[in-house]
Amino acid sequence: MFGTFYCPNTECDQCFLKEGEKCPKCGTLAQKFGISECANLMQQKKFHGKIKEGAQEILVSDEMSDDEIKKKIMQDMMNLAMHEAGTGWMRLGTLLSGNSTDQMLGAGFKALIDQNKIIIRQNELILRVLTKIAETETSDSLT
Repeated sequence: MFGTFYCPNTECDQCFLKEGEKCPKCGTLAQKFGISECANLMQQKKFHGKIKEGAQEILVSDEMSDDEIKKKIMQDMMNLAMHEAGTGWMRLGTLLSGNSTDQMLGAGFKALIDQNKIIIRQNELILRVLTKIAETETSDSLT
C-alpha cells in the first residue's frame, strides 16, 4: 500500500520525512499520507507559499494589509479603465481581422474578470471593517 510520511503543517515547506520523525523546520510529527491526501497537502503548501510571497494570482489573504488591498483595487480599476479606453481601437481591429467575435468575447471576459477581482477585494475590506465594528461593540458591552 502506498504511503509516504510528510510534514502535515501547510505553513511549512518541508515535505518528505521518516516515520516517527519530527519536522526539522516546524517540529510537527510526520504523518502518513496516501496519494490523494498527499496531492491535497502539496497543493495547500504551494498555495500558502504563494501567499507568503505575495503572488499576483492571490486576490486576498490575511497577511495583506488594507492599504495593499486598496492598491490592488486601484490597479484593477486602472486596468479596467484602460481596457474600456482601448475598445474603440479594438473595434477597428475587429473589422480588419477575420475573427472579430472571438476578440470581442475575449475582451468582454477580461473585463468581467477585472470587475470580479475588484468586487472580491472590496468585499474583503468590508468584512474587515464589519469585524472591527463587531469587536468594538463586544468590548464596549463588556465594560
